[in-house]
Amino acid sequence: MILFLNNSKKPVNVETLEKEIWQHSSELETHTVETHIYRLRKKIKAEFGNDELIKSNKDGYTI
Repeated sequence: MILFLNNSKKPVNVETLEKEIWQHSSELETHTVETHIYRLRKKIKAEFGNDELIKSNKDGYTI
């Protein structure tokens, strides 16, 4: 997910991440992306002291 976000030139929305990383269909109700973002932020903060590497806004997630 980090590499996918890093390689993206624009914010990536939840639906795109679900489809491109986990091959989930958009009909599924899941919090997979949010859960992984939360866990990644925790790990990055613990290791590097940075909890703002993965940013989110109304258009999606960015690095």
